[in-house]
Amino acid sequence: MSSSSQPTLRLQQAPDSSTVEMLHRIFGDVLIPLEELRERYFRNLNEKTFSEAINSGRIQLPVTTIDESVKALRYAHIKHVAALIDMRAYKADESMPRAATDKPEV
Repeated sequence: MSSSSQPTLRLQQAPDSSTVEMLHRIFGDVLIPLEELRERYFRNLNEKTFSEAINSGRIQLPVTTIDESVKALRYAHIKHVAALIDMRAYKADESMPRAATDKPEV
């Protein structure tokens, strides 16, 4: 079986349940309208640049719709948003310089 015939898996670490719960309290649903997400977490981007960032993969967030209409509202699933938040928090922690006291003893 050729490995090129199989799509690559893009599984990410499962989001922290507390992040999912926090997002559910904020948005009240498992599908978050992209415009509400942009207004809450991406205020520095206008609608066009936010859409471009998602489409280009700069913001790694799968987008879904409820129907196939061109005018259908676009949503992000709560678990994808939570995973994005957790991933960015993890990367921030990894890039943070460690104090000299945090080094393991030899």
